[in-house]
Amino acid sequence: MRLKRLRLKHPAQPLVFCFSGVSALCGAVARIYGALPSAPALLCLYQGRYYLAVSVGLRERRRIFPAAGEFGTYLGAAPVLYAYYAEHGRELSRNAISELGTALDRSDGS
Repeated sequence: MRLKRLRLKHPAQPLVFCFSGVSALCGAVARIYGALPSAPALLCLYQGRYYLAVSVGLRERRRIFPAAGEFGTYLGAAPVLYAYYAEHGRELSRNAISELGTALDRSDGS
């Protein structure tokens, strides 16, 4: 008996994380970049907190949770919540993992 692969009709919703400061954000991005350097992610600043929305498939999520959860708070799969923060705050990047991860990777001297 063969098992059928199930597919989602729509892409998985982005995982939204909140970071209290830039050090925590950079730590999480560095870990995510090490696990999935091309993970699509949006980044915004709202009321002194950084919000990161990472859009990965269901299989890749198991690598994102420990990387980002160690440094910040997981808010859920919440694209509407992130959109609110981006609209009322300041959007910083539409490709945060790649942009910030590359900069952090170069700055560590390796």
